[in-house]
Amino acid sequence: MGVLHEKPSFPGWATGYNFLKFVAELRGIEKPGLEAEKVLGLVGLLDAKDRKIREYSAGMVQRLGIAQAIIGFPELIILDEPTANLDPDGRLEVLETIKKIREKNDASFLISTHILPELERVCEFLVIMENGKIMDSGGVEELASKYYAYSLTIKCEEPLKLMEWASSQSIVKDIILRGNSVTLRTSDIKHLMNELHKLPSIAETLHVREEPGLLERIYSETTRRSG
Repeated sequence: MGVLHEKPSFPGWATGYNFLKFVAELRGIEKPGLEAEKVLGLVGLLDAKDRKIREYSAGMVQRLGIAQAIIGFPELIILDEPTANLDPDGRLEVLETIKKIREKNDASFLISTHILPELERVCEFLVIMENGKIMDSGGVEELASKYYAYSLTIKCEEPLKLMEWASSQSIVKDIILRGNSVTLRTSDIKHLMNELHKLPSIAETLHVREEPGLLERIYSETTRRSG
């Protein structure tokens, strides 16, 4: 098992390579130098391997933390708030690193975070907790369907006609009108999309956009129902 704490602290005087080689030696890796270079490559720090850690940006330090967590390639890697206190570029770097490692090495990540929208890039299974209690768990699509978390915003020339049609659809759970835009909440996004594009009088002017924040809506609905 590998672990990255929320606020990792590494020896600033060491280079990224020397630090990871030392960690690999502690874990009994047969060729620690090769292991250090391998994980540096995976997290995109190979070009910075000979720079001192104190010269790394915040995003680079987080990626170095992920590198030390995956040394030996454990089956489970635990990350505590891996994107906390990073700027947008740093957060994106860390998330893309997690995604790449998971895809290439078939590793499982257990991520604790309060920044839910970012997890949509990498998350497949959710455990929703409040005050230390598990409120619900399941696959992202399973929970999205259960809590009607999918949302579409539709712009068209006949919004009232679209609202009338939507109100007759059992899969539409909520309808919001704003000007010529209609927002629909549903438990079955694929079915709704298919039905929308069958509308002969609206299809030519239809512009559909799936709303972001899926995980936030799942969390909010879960905690609301439990309350």
